[in-house]
Amino acid sequence: MMKDWNHDLVHALSEKNDALWRYKNHYKKVSKGCKHCSILWLTLERDDEKHVKMLALEIKRHIAEERFD
Repeated sequence: MMKDWNHDLVHALSEKNDALWRYKNHYKKVSKGCKHCSILWLTLERDDEKHVKMLALEIKRHIAEERFD
């Protein structure tokens, strides 16, 4: 069974990736009539892109340290 902290990293990465898909493929398209909403979705997208990179790096670190179990 996967260690809880590794599961949490994978789960968080999956959730962030799902959110990024929604921002790019739905939320930004339907909010084009509202400048404030468009800025909000773009800001959240950029933040989550950073979070995805952080999570992926941490998972890679765990793998390199042979702690991803």
